[in-house]
Amino acid sequence: MHPSQQDIASQIVTVDACSSETAGAPALIVAAGAGDATKVTGQSINRLVNGAMANSAQISTAFLAALTAAKTLSLAHEIQESADGSSWDAAEVLQAATVVETGAGNKRGTHAPAALALDLTKRKQYFRVNVTPDLSNTATDTATFHTQAVLAGFDVLPQ
Repeated sequence: MHPSQQDIASQIVTVDACSSETAGAPALIVAAGAGDATKVTGQSINRLVNGAMANSAQISTAFLAALTAAKTLSLAHEIQESADGSSWDAAEVLQAATVVETGAGNKRGTHAPAALALDLTKRKQYFRVNVTPDLSNTATDTATFHTQAVLAGFDVLPQ
């Protein structure tokens, strides 16, 4: 077995992409209130890591939601790219609003469908992932989320 097959950590880089935080602290999304159905602009991600260019990424969004019976949390994801990390192209939909959790109680999970596996080979050096959370109830349901991007497929292994 090739040594690189035993050490996946040397071949990937995980970066924060987007979250429901305010000034570095967790922020609740409140149904029909603060943050609900409001796009959160992600952080600039540089595909160039220690001299190696990432050619693919997997986007994963973890969430925690307090839901009323039969009510839902949906997430929509989009991508923007940039040559310089400051001037951004128009956003492209990665995944339209998709229900990620339904039902009563405190729910925790991760949303990482294959649709959010990104081929970055024809993309610009910088990208960001924007997320729009949407709670279907009014006033009582709450949620938080955190999105990460796992960069891989480097043209050379990052140092």
